[in-house]
Amino acid sequence: MLRSWKVAVLEAVLIVASGNVAARGLSAEPPSEADMSVLVHDAIPPDALLDESQSAPEPFELADPAAEFDDSQAHPKSYHSAMSWFNLRHSHTHGRNVGLGQPMVGTSWLNRPYYVGGELGNLWMMRSIEPSVSDDVDAFGGVYLGCDWDHYWGSELSLHWATPELTNSSAPDAADGDSLTLWSANLMYYPWGDSCVRPYWRWGIGATELEYPTDAGVLRDETLWTFPIGMGIKYPVRRWLAARAELTDHWAWGNSGVATQHNFSLTVGLEWRFGAHPRSYWPWHPSRHIW
Repeated sequence: MLRSWKVAVLEAVLIVASGNVAARGLSAEPPSEADMSVLVHDAIPPDALLDESQSAPEPFELADPAAEFDDSQAHPKSYHSAMSWFNLRHSHTHGRNVGLGQPMVGTSWLNRPYYVGGELGNLWMMRSIEPSVSDDVDAFGGVYLGCDWDHYWGSELSLHWATPELTNSSAPDAADGDSLTLWSANLMYYPWGDSCVRPYWRWGIGATELEYPTDAGVLRDETLWTFPIGMGIKYPVRRWLAARAELTDHWAWGNSGVATQHNFSLTVGLEWRFGAHPRSYWPWHPSRHIW
């Protein structure tokens, strides 16, 4: 079938060409069947002709997009569906910020995602370690190292200490305990995202190590599992420097006769920001950096 219609097209072309030659006064004889066969054979390669005894190729079928698409590939590694269940924000679902707290323009906290810093403030021991042991209010300080890995999330390691004067009324001549150390690994959550005024929540797990005099008049060291829960705010003072203030409940789980502690701290501090420094790809100065 394919051969027959191509032969017909060639015959038509040759007939028209013959008419044009005759119109110019030239002699032209119509081609013979043998000539036509040669022309068709030369014009159409034999392996290009369709053998009608062969079945037609199967039609092309499009793959089902739903079957090929892996939904896990669409989410960044830092995102988990549980965040949406608890109405927690992520740049994957809420973009860079939510429009509150002066959204950053031309810069970002993630331009310098790593930070180290220190803070000072007060610590209030809200509950006695033992009935005969006093509580105290004392100066409180610490250092921390952190990283923001999303516009709404980060991680932080912290170490704090205080020197409360803990006395025992049942052993007035015993030496005072004056050592309290807290360390923790924390998850940071920034509900406003990439904004200049940056409030945050902090949840963590760690330990509280404290020293206090017992009723027997000897000093005892005890370590308690601790779960800090805090809220604070950050603000960029310079490109590389940010100020912060924080209120935290260092909830220490009691054991071995030591009562559960709620040690509240109120601190202010500074953090030095560093790390990734992306380029600004403006057409007129591609090597220019932004902060």
